[in-house]
Amino acid sequence: MIRLANENDIDEIYNLNTELFLVLNNLKEDIYNPIGFPKEFINAMIKAVSSDYILVEEDDRIIGYALIEQRESPYKQYDSFKEDNYSFIYELIILPEYRSKGYGKQLLDKAKDWTKSRNLSSIELNVLSNNYNARAFYEKVGFEEYQIKLRKSI
Repeated sequence: MIRLANENDIDEIYNLNTELFLVLNNLKEDIYNPIGFPKEFINAMIKAVSSDYILVEEDDRIIGYALIEQRESPYKQYDSFKEDNYSFIYELIILPEYRSKGYGKQLLDKAKDWTKSRNLSSIELNVLSNNYNARAFYEKVGFEEYQIKLRKSI
């Protein structure tokens, strides 16, 4: 079942978020700590008008989520840029034992519906360059590379 989160889901979201940050820490330990966002952040995102946690449930438990937020281009006041209102997926996680069963695609389908319902033009997300499984999944469901972010440690 796919549904939007409410305040009763904070603890389960927090646990999944902590698991996500353990994975991110393994991929990029110089950037990510192995702890999730605080529960206050999760609660604020649930309550905000511009964001939602989209949950996927199986066996009476939350097995994954996508955190999505409505955004607008910070440059839209300049004629050089076209106006672009879009949604941004901060995070998407499915518990390992439930992966490759279509749940991630279901979350992204719901994210697409969420985006359309707000008359937004596109969905964006970031993925670590060395997270090959995630990159392959996003490309498989239609996401295309359009910008590359580079980093140099000093």
